[in-house]
Amino acid sequence: MHFEVVHEFDIPLDAIELAVLSPDLAEKIAGRLHAPEAIEQRTHEVEGTRLERLWSHRGNVKIPVWAGQTLARELWEWDERSVYDLRRHASQWTLAPRGRPSWQKYFSGQGTYQLFPLGSGRSRRVVSGRVELRVPVARQFAEKLIVGEVRKVLEAEAETLREMAELA
Repeated sequence: MHFEVVHEFDIPLDAIELAVLSPDLAEKIAGRLHAPEAIEQRTHEVEGTRLERLWSHRGNVKIPVWAGQTLARELWEWDERSVYDLRRHASQWTLAPRGRPSWQKYFSGQGTYQLFPLGSGRSRRVVSGRVELRVPVARQFAEKLIVGEVRKVLEAEAETLREMAELA
């Protein structure tokens, strides 16, 4: 399932980018989601013009009884790896399930995250990606739930970026 989430900010790109690069970003997003376990930063390494980070996510969805066997709780825990390039104001990211290695064959995600200057001190963030779940019966339903969780985090991140950039 493909998705795209766009946010515009009345804040210059460089201020938004400073917030994106902050080692405190994941913790602040988790606080906004009212679920500290929703996001955990595992690594945050800046080297030159590149940020590599690993965030672990735990989705908060109610799984219907009829889908319980197919959509195990472990499916809602994944790692997001991203590599942000300051020169391009963009990153590539991937999602992979956490937990049992056997889940790797059932779930994957990948995409891009990019900041654009709009002029007049404004900027735009575009996150696009694809989530693929390879399970019988409930595939489309589960992909919608996963994308819903991703969107929830991106909305919280947008609000957090606004707050952090305005304080800078």
